[in-house]
Amino acid sequence: MTFLKSACALAAFAGAVTLLPAPPAEAGSCPGTVYRLSSNFNLAKGTGFLAIRSRPTSRSRMKGQLFNGNSVEVDRRRGNWIYIYPDNGKPAGWVFQKYVRRGCDGI
Repeated sequence: MTFLKSACALAAFAGAVTLLPAPPAEAGSCPGTVYRLSSNFNLAKGTGFLAIRSRPTSRSRMKGQLFNGNSVEVDRRRGNWIYIYPDNGKPAGWVFQKYVRRGCDGI
């Protein structure tokens, strides 16, 4: 009987774990600077700029471009992508985090 109770408890726990929502994107606010980009701008090849995307994926629509030295405010992170607010009037959106030097930890 003890085995049956343990099995039921384990099954109930497993069911509860699978029903938990996905963790939210890490949030905060942090200054950042675009860097590490090629100095050779080529829109067709995708070099020399950092694409601002509508979603955190390279297949989403490009909303704008950033260049080395542009300042941004980093709002949150999702995987390897960060949501930024550019200081130069460009639209807010997602960029690949590898190309943004952040002035704080945790985002």
